[in-house]
Amino acid sequence: MTRAYLDWAASAPLHPAARHAVDRVLTVGAGNPSSVHREGRAAKAILEEARAAVARLAGVSPSEVLFTSSGSEANAAAILGVARSRAATARRLLVGALEHPSVHLAAESARAFGAEPATLPASPSGVIDCEGVSFDADVCAVAIQLANNETGALQPVAALAAAAREAGAHLHCDAVQAAGKVDLPDVAARCHSLAISAHKLGGLAGAGALILRRGVELPALLPGHQERGRRGGSHSLAAIAAFGAVAAVAVDEAEQRRAHLADRGLRLEAIVREASSEVWIQAGEVPRVGGIVSATFPGVDGETLLVALDLAGVATAHGAACSTGAMEPSHVLLAMGLSPALARSTLRFSVGVDTTDDELALLAEVLPKAVRASRI
Repeated sequence: MTRAYLDWAASAPLHPAARHAVDRVLTVGAGNPSSVHREGRAAKAILEEARAAVARLAGVSPSEVLFTSSGSEANAAAILGVARSRAATARRLLVGALEHPSVHLAAESARAFGAEPATLPASPSGVIDCEGVSFDADVCAVAIQLANNETGALQPVAALAAAAREAGAHLHCDAVQAAGKVDLPDVAARCHSLAISAHKLGGLAGAGALILRRGVELPALLPGHQERGRRGGSHSLAAIAAFGAVAAVAVDEAEQRRAHLADRGLRLEAIVREASSEVWIQAGEVPRVGGIVSATFPGVDGETLLVALDLAGVATAHGAACSTGAMEPSHVLLAMGLSPALARSTLRFSVGVDTTDDELALLAEVLPKAVRASRI
């Protein structure tokens, strides 16, 4: 049965370069990068090669790349680290309303260190509202996405970076959804820390990176001697090697990949618009990363539509997080002003560099019928 995988924003299929990198690690054998013998040195070489590739993707020095288990861990390490080191003198922790749950949860956990989380509101267009924004000296950190994981909307990192710099606050940027789609070096130059995840690029889940700019010192979330004492635990060498491989591909093929994503994204949006005269594209009037379309179908049960598409061979995602088996309204869409009913009627379609014409043709064929069959 022909299937269309249109959920790249959740996780990209494994890239051939990542598979090759894993095979290389398995060939090397059981060396631990922390060991000094020949096998350990071979593993260490693979680790540092991957670090250099991720550094190149972010436009930073390899010494500024800290490997983690995920983008979520990178977000938590930055936010909790800042709270532990600075909340005694600057308590306010500003978090964009549209952030990934890992950021919001870390901010709430930071209360244990004396931080006081506060929310930066979002506009209906899907962008954090920076109108007249200014921060005082009581702000310890600001957390902002580069690209929203549900709508793809690019967030005002430059404006918030300027305000944070003026207040002497730490700026953390979640670039997980943007890596490989947006040029990162300019963004990294404005931030104190940056989070990236391997599997969004076609690597393996289980590897991420926290970019800590030179001069930024944060307490380790996991104590240990690895990663220069900044993150304990034996390295997941296969996942990290795969991360480095896809990071290198993302840099080497940057222009080609972005052009392809832009083209496929426009075609995807056209197909979604043609499926229903009432469809509403979220963040449709602001700059977005290529390949993500968040579509609201008024009067349609989103969960029913999701299942109908899956049965017809199309994998996509609900615009909401699934909690204990019940579809809860997306906090992103609610922050943009949508009602719970409209939030539940929203699906996220996302394509990637290997999305084919046949996959898009299948969506065009089955989506109109699935929308009609899913009306409440």
